Amino acid sequence: MSEESLATAKPAETFLQLMRGNRSKTWRTLAGGVGIFLVWQISIVILALFFEPLRNMLLLRGESFSAREEAMGAFALMVGGFGPAFLALMAWRKFVERAPIRTLFTGLPSFRWPLALSAAITVVLLSYATSAAFDQESMGPFEARLAQFSTQDWMLLAGVYLAGTLVQSTFEEVYIRGWLLQHVQRFIAHGLLAVLVTAVIFSILHIGHPGWATYVVTFVMGILYGYSAWRLNGLEAAIGGHIANNFMSALLLGTMVGGNPAEMDLMQGLAYALYLLGFLGFVEAWARFGPSLARQGAG
Repeated sequence: MSEESLATAKPAETFLQLMRGNRSKTWRTLAGGVGIFLVWQISIVILALFFEPLRNMLLLRGESFSAREEAMGAFALMVGGFGPAFLALMAWRKFVERAPIRTLFTGLPSFRWPLALSAAITVVLLSYATSAAFDQESMGPFEARLAQFSTQDWMLLAGVYLAGTLVQSTFEEVYIRGWLLQHVQRFIAHGLLAVLVTAVIFSILHIGHPGWATYVVTFVMGILYGYSAWRLNGLEAAIGGHIANNFMSALLLGTMVGGNPAEMDLMQGLAYALYLLGFLGFVEAWARFGPSLARQGAG
């Protein structure tokens, strides 16, 4: 069946408005949001209490760990810490809100894998290009890690971080830019204003990071990922970009064990700005010229 025929048979829905008219009441929305958040946080706390590699990774920021220790801690945090909340979120959508799980990911009849993959590749290329041009100092941690680990170590860490970011980054997008953004739009009619609200929440959820840089970057990323959900009628670009961003940061720069930079200088800020503008350009290019039949222009 052609894409045109498929669109006719199963018309696209407006992603941000999928919870309008849903049987969920306000109290049920609050209960779902708080409950899923608690599952997420309690899972991490329990693992940190009883699994030493994760506890060490969280408490001894900046310390040097072996590849095996880092892999065990990172896998526990990203899969064991985020996975239960991810499952709880999907169960809540299906059994409490009585809506298809697909509606957490996209307003189209099926998930657009080419869009997600294209966004991931774009983020990788933008990251390399902007760092090489304006922020070569950021490659210092990578050079140190390159000397620290063997080829076998890198293969282990790459596999762990690929699995980990698939769970962790997808959950964050589905929870914040999927479930939460859809419910915020039940009360805030304008899509971009709802995006702004969820971007603030996304930044606040990173509390505990030292310095101001993480909060600024996550706030701007929250706006751009939310804008992509509004503009492209789904989370495909946001999920692909988020996975690629976190995978590269964790694997190459060691942010899972060292933490994010507490601040940034002018050149680092310029590199980030061009990186984020590049992602915005990708979203607009796909919206205007891409193959998607469900482009979102207002709401």
